[in-house]
Amino acid sequence: MEDLALILKEAGVVGAGGAGFPTYAKLKRDGIKVYIANGVECEPLLWTNKELLLNAPHMVIEGFKLLVDFVGAERGIIALKGKYKEILDLIAKTVREYGYNFEIFAGSDHYPLGDEHVLVYESVGRVVPAGGIPLMVGAIVNNVETIYNVYRAVVERKPVIEKLVTVGGDVGDSVTVIVPIGMKFKEILSALNIDYEGKVLIEGGVMTGKIVSPEDPVTKTTGGLLLFKEGHPAIARMSAPISYILKRARTCCIQCRYCTDQCPRYLLGHDLEPHKIMMSMAFDMGMSVRKSALLCSECGVCEAYSCPQGLSPKRVNQYLKAKLSQEGIKYTPQPNVAPRIDRDYRKVPTQRLMDRIDIKRFDKKAPLIKEKLRADEVTILMKQHIGVPAVPVVSVGDHVEEGEVIAKVPEGSLGANVHASISGKVEFVSNALVVLRRERNNHG
Repeated sequence: MEDLALILKEAGVVGAGGAGFPTYAKLKRDGIKVYIANGVECEPLLWTNKELLLNAPHMVIEGFKLLVDFVGAERGIIALKGKYKEILDLIAKTVREYGYNFEIFAGSDHYPLGDEHVLVYESVGRVVPAGGIPLMVGAIVNNVETIYNVYRAVVERKPVIEKLVTVGGDVGDSVTVIVPIGMKFKEILSALNIDYEGKVLIEGGVMTGKIVSPEDPVTKTTGGLLLFKEGHPAIARMSAPISYILKRARTCCIQCRYCTDQCPRYLLGHDLEPHKIMMSMAFDMGMSVRKSALLCSECGVCEAYSCPQGLSPKRVNQYLKAKLSQEGIKYTPQPNVAPRIDRDYRKVPTQRLMDRIDIKRFDKKAPLIKEKLRADEVTILMKQHIGVPAVPVVSVGDHVEEGEVIAKVPEGSLGANVHASISGKVEFVSNALVVLRRERNNHG
């Protein structure tokens, strides 16, 4: 077999959720004890991974087999929540049909089970070092859509040019759609006849997502497009200016410790105590306290669930992480950590979380529409991943075919190639993006 890592690099495969870490860079071939297919999808309201498992289980299982065999992992675990019995049964049946020796992990309905540090501990009992990555304990984690893209890259020779996106929230019926990368959010909503007047758009999930413009495009990491009215608590939380967040951190924190006692990383034994970081906004607590903000996973439990004052330790941590990064300050991974003895009693039930953030009424299945939505124009960003931006290799006026490389990562740099998601003409090129328009005689 060809070098799997090279195939995935050429195809532009990155983590389909989160920050978009290039998948090829995870594929270490020494000391891998366990490979985990993460189908937990713990963000409330999102259904992309679950819909893939329901509609393309064979592709996911075969893609996972390719990865497990390539790195020589001793165990392969497919993880999802135990409450999705239909999906669990289907995956178990598919694994049996292939005769693969994969394990199925049925996790509890707590948030954020899908965080890779949390999932590694819950499924195999290993604590990833504070500030470290799963590779440090012999584990690799990829989400289900990433694994689906691995299958398509290897078996079908297709690069990453489309994305599954759950459209939900205050929209009536939620759905999951397949869209070309670079399609604007407003065009998705128009194709689905969804009126977004007076509503705010969130890209990603309600806990970890961000507010976006209808003009913004889908990227390789877009997992959801959620709509809420302007007065919804999630919108108020995300839209508050950082100056307001910091002022309230300095003046309103009552040091109750709830943010710390329910922090998933603290409960794993990491040296992260958000209540101390909040105090450091008003008093000199030393660099070690502020530096611990680098351990924050930004899951949002502290701000959305824990704090009785409505403060945002998450946003404070994001602010500090940016400052520390500018100063070149890093956290040295600390091994030999152990979970807190009361961890199991402090996990956050997803149903209670949804009640707290007022989204339970929007919790619906989002069935997959199998026909890909059509876009006549796409705006494709050059940086949709961790690492350096891809460099355009096309010029204005060029004709490109769907799947053709339009930008490459410089040799020796971490990143991901970018491909044309539609066939058409190059309308605009910059270091940041490429715009393609479908030509009139092109009906593909």
